[in-house]
Amino acid sequence: MQSLYIHIPFCERKCLYCSFVVSVGQRHRVDEYLDCLEEEAKRYKGEAVKSIYVGGGTPTFLENDQLERLAEIIKTNFKFNSGIEMTIEANPEGIDCTKAQRLKQLAFNRVSLGIQSFQEKYLKFLGRCHDGAQALIAYENLREAGFKNINVDLMFSFPGQTLEEIKEDIEMLANLNSEHLSIYALTVEEHSRFYAQRLKLADEDVLAQQYLFATELIESYGLRQYEISNFAKPGYESQHNINYWTGGNYIGLGVGAHSNFNGRRFWNVSSLFEYMRRTKAHISVEDGAEKLSEDEQLIERLLFGLRMNSGVDVKGLENQFQIGLGVPRQEIIKGMVKAGFLNRRKGSLTATMKGRLVLDELCARLL
Repeated sequence: MQSLYIHIPFCERKCLYCSFVVSVGQRHRVDEYLDCLEEEAKRYKGEAVKSIYVGGGTPTFLENDQLERLAEIIKTNFKFNSGIEMTIEANPEGIDCTKAQRLKQLAFNRVSLGIQSFQEKYLKFLGRCHDGAQALIAYENLREAGFKNINVDLMFSFPGQTLEEIKEDIEMLANLNSEHLSIYALTVEEHSRFYAQRLKLADEDVLAQQYLFATELIESYGLRQYEISNFAKPGYESQHNINYWTGGNYIGLGVGAHSNFNGRRFWNVSSLFEYMRRTKAHISVEDGAEKLSEDEQLIERLLFGLRMNSGVDVKGLENQFQIGLGVPRQEIIKGMVKAGFLNRRKGSLTATMKGRLVLDELCARLL
């Protein structure tokens, strides 16, 4: 079985995270996109999936009847159990009582709410459409609709942000008592407006201090860290993301979506216009593909495994792919263990807190 990801690249206004904009009077573009999604989904008709994630821009921007159609596309073309983890991303400004209730009726049982911060200056800095009060209302709307599995996204390391401000955000989130929390440091992507503005980020020492402070505080409120950026109450870890991190197969639908099947990676065109043009013409929307060797798959699984608190069974991976890490990599790992970046216990390799702070650099050395 595999996971299913559906990309909905629409939002009410241009913001930091969205690749396409739908303004008032352009409802037909969403309907047209759903037509194309349905055609692509038919190619996988009958496939069994173990988790579903609808994300991208702001899926909850869709009208209730459009959401109903999206749910019908999923139900008609894929096989899954009633208890499957079915997640949809949402921004606070799009979750009123009616929308929350409709999502629940359509069998979504997990919502990932992009709060990011409760502080107005940082929300304005990100160009978000909501404020702290709207975030609280959206969360309560989801609870009243019956959602018992809510993830909240939190961003930190804004320019000039203090530890006290990070503490205030985490305490606000702790009071919500959500089942899951994801934290992300502010990054600058190439071609973004922050990149054009040459935004200066916090230096590595400050970022490390903030990360350590945030993780310790979050865990003090009963959320257990299970991946470098993710915390959950016991039993509420994201099954969809765990499938990614453990090398599972997944189907991606929509513009720019990626798929993986037994080491073969393939991805759709990133242009919305081209995606819809090809779909209507019954031309493949695949834009590229690659087949990972056994060695590449082993190393990728190792690197993803180091992000997880549970670590990675190196010998198990070597047996699975019938290939060893090799002497040079084994020596590098020994050096990392000796330096306190990694732990090796009962065949499992895990990153220490010291190692997590420089995990990207450690992974680069193992590539």
